[in-house]
Amino acid sequence: MTKLRIAVQGCCHGQLNQIYREVSRLHEKTPIDLLIILGDFQSIRNSQDFKSISIPPKYQKFGDFVSYYNNELEAPVPTIFIGGNHESMRHLMLLPHGGYAAKNIYYMGYSNVIWFKGIRIGSLSGIWKRWDFNKQRPSWNDLESDDWRTNIRALYHVRLSDIAPLFMIRHRIDIMLSHDWPSGVVYHGDIKHLLKFKPFFEQDIQKGELGSPATWQLLKDLCPQWWLSAHLHVRFQASIKHNMRNSQSPNRSTLKIKKNSNEIDLDLSSDDDEKPTVVKSEEKGEPSSSYDETRFLALDKCLPRRRWLEIVEVEPDKSHVSWKDKDHSMFWDPEFINNIRIWKQNEDALRNKSFDDINWMELSQSNGKEDMDIEWEKYAIPEYTLDIQKDEIGQTKLFADKFLS
Repeated sequence: MTKLRIAVQGCCHGQLNQIYREVSRLHEKTPIDLLIILGDFQSIRNSQDFKSISIPPKYQKFGDFVSYYNNELEAPVPTIFIGGNHESMRHLMLLPHGGYAAKNIYYMGYSNVIWFKGIRIGSLSGIWKRWDFNKQRPSWNDLESDDWRTNIRALYHVRLSDIAPLFMIRHRIDIMLSHDWPSGVVYHGDIKHLLKFKPFFEQDIQKGELGSPATWQLLKDLCPQWWLSAHLHVRFQASIKHNMRNSQSPNRSTLKIKKNSNEIDLDLSSDDDEKPTVVKSEEKGEPSSSYDETRFLALDKCLPRRRWLEIVEVEPDKSHVSWKDKDHSMFWDPEFINNIRIWKQNEDALRNKSFDDINWMELSQSNGKEDMDIEWEKYAIPEYTLDIQKDEIGQTKLFADKFLS
């Protein structure tokens, strides 16, 4: 049975060379199809970008990305990444719908769904802060003419417009990516073990505030096979079982930080500190709108004796064009793009509603295009060229003209 081998990296913090050395070592043994980087990528292109990244000046330095951006180095495997809360927003805000950041390196935008070799991957960049959720971001031009530093932290915060098209998804997602954790996942893993490494998480765990409540609701709605995150600089895994697309978090009052039969033992012994783990997915049954179980995995940042890169294996849909088309392995997702259109058409009215009062299923059914034949060649992501990469505004205009005009 064919499965894609996907390398998963936690926070990057500009350490691309170290990550690619490890990926290349593993790739030589058994080929890797894709690398996913889960945020804090730090795509600093030039000195001007430093004013748009949340790093104190005395710690600011060029990471490895600039060599890839200038085509001096090339990623050894196809790479996709999402944004975290330490990003060069002067760069990434030019690519709200995603685009090429370098050869073989593709940014997923504020949110996205793409197909890669028969795997459907959804994503959400940034972190949860309730007070900014319903606000709109300032424009790139206003920030450039004013002062990036006055708004920088808020630019990393997830907005309703980012997550809304994901809530309207009705068809199965294989892998979902977010920088911070969905808030409920911690109750489905080994909390006691987590607190051995991060004891200061205890208060947030007891209050139900470790992570994003919005993505926890999204996880329960989408029921993906995998949910991958980073941000908290610790490895953690959990298993969330779903019942008719509606799983409930355990009652926190019964969670007394003790082991139970549903917890997963994490092997974090020093013997395994430098050894990547291979985690195999469960066998797929007949196609359905969701999976019965979501496997959550969070990884650390690149430091010695930390667990920051692992391999997961996922069975592709061999009937999908992204598997069969040898010229194009990456495609935009028609359903997600239609959802962006629906949101834009209804945004003004929906912003006056409580988030909990929005009927996402009803909204998605207003699409009306589900049963139409899809012209997949229209959704093929263009092949990379250096000219395309360096023209970030042009990449966004191409997407908008093609799908949103």
